[in-house]
Amino acid sequence: MKAQEVLCRYAAGERNFCNANLRGANFREQDLSGADFSGADIRSARFANATLRGVNFTQAQAGLQRRWMVVQLLLITAIAAVAGFLQVITGALATIFLDSTIFSGPLEQAIGLGTYIFLVLATYAAIAFQGFKISAFGSVLIAVAVAVAFAVAFAVAFAGAFAGAFAGAVAGAVAGAFAGSLLSVYVGWRVLKEDDKFEIIRGFGLALAAVGGTSFAGADLTGATFLEARLKSANFANSRQKETVLTRVCWKSAGKINQARLGSSILQDKRVRMLLTVPEKGYRQDLCETDLRGADLSSVTLEAANLTRAILSDALLINAVLKDAILTEAQAINADFTGACLTGATLEAWNIDSSTTLKHIDCQYVFLRETPDAKGSRERRPHNPDKVFQPGDFEKFFKEMLDEVQILIRNGIDPIAFRAAFQQLMEQNPDITQDAIKSVEKQGEDVLVTLQVPEGTDKGKVEQDFDNGYQLGLKEGRTVAMLESAPKFEKLAFLLAEKDVTTIQRTEVMTGNDQSQRINIQGNVNQSAVTLGDSNQVSNQINQLGETETQAQLKNLLNQLQAAIESEPELSEEEKTEALVEVGEIAAAGQSPQDGPMKKAAKRSLNALKGITLGLGETTKLATTVKGLLDAIALLFCL
Repeated sequence: MKAQEVLCRYAAGERNFCNANLRGANFREQDLSGADFSGADIRSARFANATLRGVNFTQAQAGLQRRWMVVQLLLITAIAAVAGFLQVITGALATIFLDSTIFSGPLEQAIGLGTYIFLVLATYAAIAFQGFKISAFGSVLIAVAVAVAFAVAFAVAFAGAFAGAFAGAVAGAVAGAFAGSLLSVYVGWRVLKEDDKFEIIRGFGLALAAVGGTSFAGADLTGATFLEARLKSANFANSRQKETVLTRVCWKSAGKINQARLGSSILQDKRVRMLLTVPEKGYRQDLCETDLRGADLSSVTLEAANLTRAILSDALLINAVLKDAILTEAQAINADFTGACLTGATLEAWNIDSSTTLKHIDCQYVFLRETPDAKGSRERRPHNPDKVFQPGDFEKFFKEMLDEVQILIRNGIDPIAFRAAFQQLMEQNPDITQDAIKSVEKQGEDVLVTLQVPEGTDKGKVEQDFDNGYQLGLKEGRTVAMLESAPKFEKLAFLLAEKDVTTIQRTEVMTGNDQSQRINIQGNVNQSAVTLGDSNQVSNQINQLGETETQAQLKNLLNQLQAAIESEPELSEEEKTEALVEVGEIAAAGQSPQDGPMKKAAKRSLNALKGITLGLGETTKLATTVKGLLDAIALLFCL
């Protein structure tokens, strides 16, 4: 079938060209997306710079037509002739050092023999140990320079003796040819083993073998299929005009792919080539730092494989088996894990974003640490070893992580600078509101603030805007105006402040009660007089909870929490006041624990209570009690 006929039928809407004879057809720069060439004979066909997205080449026969085999034979003969000529020169050079008419005396003969042996050994050793690389050729040049210097010196001294050296040159050429043959056998063996040191020779051989073969140079083969295709002498290198695109190409069971010219594609890596052509061989394989960018790894077996720092961006991992695999620091931007099995996988610091597809994941649990910490924990999720993810839990867990921005504030938090930073952040990012604060955690001397942001938010910009605002707030200093400008953050400021605060007076209406409570703070935070009001008011709010099972459990937990707060000697009166206010708000939210706004209010109060304990020692009664109580309360609100 001629190329023009295929193009006409394609333009008419036909896509089925199965088993067609397309030997030598020229489809250069044509768009044949979606065509079916399964079983077709495409030997010596030219698809250079063509658009072949989604094309089916299943069981297609690529390679050379017979006439191109003849051309290659002629090229090989010419190269062999040149190589033979060079070997003759090498042999002739050998006779200079070995011919007795030149080096007549015993000393001269010994020097000549030694020089020749040095030259041969230096050359062969450089090639054997360093391969055909610049370093090896540099070593050879140094050896040749030394040998030539010796030859010139003796040539000047014994110029008349060269006339009788021709006969010896023939014998030297034979000896040089024999030694060269041994080296050729060794080099050929290392090339077949795909030794990186001889990649230049292998690349040259593949380029020669691809002359006249099926050419995909510069083609866009996104989503194409080469299932069980024979690809010997095919050319996938870049063309002069365009790069060859091999994104998400199926190479399963493709034959002779190691004898195709693969250019700069990921298939150059022998490990990657094996994985893509024989997917079941990925079990326990060391694929550390492999480039699998854009690879089609659908249904591939990667159980217990080491994919540390592997590049999986744009890759298809649909239904892939990644059980117990190590994905530490793996790059998986825009990767598709739909239906993949990730039970027991290690996901420490793996890089995903909103473009990463995590649908219908088969996963019972994962680990967020590759190496156990001092307590032997690998950060299992879910934390409870007797608990496993239910269908959909994995997506929810990591989707929430994807929509988080974590900001580390060094050496404690300045509340006024924090307010200024967040105010600026909201002004520059209207989709972020005051409810975005998910948690505030103390990490040694530092504080980690976690923000919930809308999907698709530029997280780098969010962090940069916050950092800029925080530095600005530090420069402007603490002012009452700042405190009054963002009243919803006032609690956080009091909880985390470590410096003096000027006199402030505020009135807050307690949720769920018509009575109001005035909190007066004078002087500085560490030496303030606080009017706590009637603490029974908090008890009343707790007692107003209903009699459902959830509310009864919540009432019990809040009573324990109130008692722990009131009896904690390390809390100042101001901190106790703030803590009890939050307890009252949780009690009010408990009237409708499944209501959206109520859940948000409870979540904010829980985070504030966690903030209160940041400055307490780990051995205090409140610190040892509050974590379990707050976690239990969060569960009742399904947080």
